Amino acid sequence: MKNQWDKDVQNDRIVGYLPNLNNIEVNRIMKLMEQDSPGKFIIYTLSKYKDILLNLGFSLESKLSGFFHGDEALIFTKYHQKDRLLSKTAKENKEVLSIVKGDTKEPCEMTHGFQIELVKDVELEELARLFQTVFPIYPTNIFDPDYLQKVKDSEEYMFMVAKDDNGIIGAASAMNTGYQSAEITDCAVHPDYRGKNLLNAIVMAIEKELVKKRIYHSFSLTRAKSVGMNMTVKRLNYRYEGTLINNCIISTGFEDMNIWTKKLKG
Repeated sequence: MKNQWDKDVQNDRIVGYLPNLNNIEVNRIMKLMEQDSPGKFIIYTLSKYKDILLNLGFSLESKLSGFFHGDEALIFTKYHQKDRLLSKTAKENKEVLSIVKGDTKEPCEMTHGFQIELVKDVELEELARLFQTVFPIYPTNIFDPDYLQKVKDSEEYMFMVAKDDNGIIGAASAMNTGYQSAEITDCAVHPDYRGKNLLNAIVMAIEKELVKKRIYHSFSLTRAKSVGMNMTVKRLNYRYEGTLINNCIISTGFEDMNIWTKKLKG
């Protein structure tokens, strides 16, 4: 398995996906900590490398089942800024999880009259407008149709949309990690169409496409203070595995993100 790095300037973080934590990568980590001092340093790796990262001053923040070709990823973090380490919504996060975990409902069927399908190239400008309507700020450049075209063409992302006679009114994507796992992300429903269980249908359609591509592990990072999104993935049988503190910029600034995972049936 290959190692990957992402220097995410917009979210003031460096992320390393390191299934092979060798001496070269350990030296790289030490240099990056000295040179860049990002607000948050994140390493995804295997459990056998736990002691190496603890000795480098990292802390185990969460885990993610199935991330590395079916093997669990441990997520280690190190903060260079004290305020980035402290959750602004810790109490609210716990209340949301309590509500969500106490829910016993199954996913509701979507109201009829909507079409769920993979987005077409000619629809990317319309998709960007939906994202602009739903999100005031976002950690990736999904407001730009050219960016959407670029990631779609790379096959790194797969965009699924819900449509009616008015056009695209809901969407979500799957980001291929390169490790036979995928992140369900970019979940958006137009305000006029909420409460119709569109996201349930969109995510289930994405899962079917992932299985066709022989990807059997999916996960979602949901805003920790959002009852709606956490409830959506919980009802779709995703399992909560931890919270990433001040992980990325969404809506009001840096926010905590909950990790939910699922093993897909082939």
